[in-house]
Amino acid sequence: MKYSIVFFFLLSILGVSCVSHKEQIVDLPNPTSLLADSITTPPVLLSVTRLFIVHDMLVAYEQRKDTLFSFWKLPECQYLFNAGVKGQGPNDFLILDRNFVESKEGFKVFELPSNRVKELKIDSSGTFKLISEQRLKVNQMPLNRFLFLADSSYCFLSQDDKYEYTLLDKKQDTHQFSDYPFDLLKKDKGDDNNFVYNKLTVSKPDGEMFASFYVYIKMMRIYNRHGEMLNEIVLEHANSSLDNEEKITYYPYPPCADNKYIYVLTKQEEEPILEVWTWNGELVERYSLDKKISNFVVSNKYHTLYAVNKDIEDKIYVYKLPL
Repeated sequence: MKYSIVFFFLLSILGVSCVSHKEQIVDLPNPTSLLADSITTPPVLLSVTRLFIVHDMLVAYEQRKDTLFSFWKLPECQYLFNAGVKGQGPNDFLILDRNFVESKEGFKVFELPSNRVKELKIDSSGTFKLISEQRLKVNQMPLNRFLFLADSSYCFLSQDDKYEYTLLDKKQDTHQFSDYPFDLLKKDKGDDNNFVYNKLTVSKPDGEMFASFYVYIKMMRIYNRHGEMLNEIVLEHANSSLDNEEKITYYPYPPCADNKYIYVLTKQEEEPILEVWTWNGELVERYSLDKKISNFVVSNKYHTLYAVNKDIEDKIYVYKLPL
């Protein structure tokens, strides 16, 4: 069986009164089946909130634990140490957004209750130190779906129901952008658009672009760091309509990305399907995974997907990606 998708390429930037669309139908092959290798670990992976990779280490962020991060050496997934204490002290952490970005000496996090960006120094010997923090000057809390973009700018969901996102630039000025894809889902009176059109976002590591995947629609959008939409892609066999009383989840888990590809899991009845997209909006591959997984990250260096299942605390699943 083959599926088709419809590509809508926005040929002019936002702010131009007339926007052109180019429609293209693309046939997609059946997904390639992949089998996982299982690595047995100490039983420390309890309710992983997010997996990410920094400086050749796999990192598990576990929001419910008192010690928030555990570190594993790649590619063999050898357990190294855990660090990062939950609390309100000067070196502690409140609830963090699920997007993390690698920095020169470690990685950056965003603390939701305080609107603070924090940078951490980290290495494989166990060094874990807060080296800088900045409180963002914006009158909005929380900043949901927070993304790090280039040139000291950030993006998050807008509280203005007319727009999807807010861009906070390096001068700490805010700009609202992106209209909602109206009339694709049933909306009851009183429902906010950001609830109806729930989405998961990921930024390109160089911060020049970001992508959004709509949870209840087979649809994604790609923007540049200025908030200009570059691509809007809709799967033709969408499982949502205005007549549906029950929302069907299609993209259940946060995507991850490198500077070449975007990786996102779709929810299927039999097995999860991993979609691989380019930053030009091309769906280049689909992989059928043999394990139920709830969190994953991809190493471009090792061409490997690392994943966990929320109900299994002593296994890391490893898939080699033939990209």
